[in-house]
Amino acid sequence: MSQALTHTNITCPYCYSEFSTEVDVTGGSQDYYEDCQVCCNPIELFIHIDAEGEIARIDVLPGNS
Repeated sequence: MSQALTHTNITCPYCYSEFSTEVDVTGGSQDYYEDCQVCCNPIELFIHIDAEGEIARIDVLPGNS
């Protein structure tokens, strides 16, 4: 099993900047909004956690504001 907080890089769907974010894998698969650290636009993150508690996939979409 992985650590509770995992750092991962994502790419903003607005400005295409890459930045690091923390994901808490203990809650299983989840989705939430986070602002881009560069352009401040809302990003919707869909975090998919596998059976071993690891990040299987992250889908990054523009947030609906």
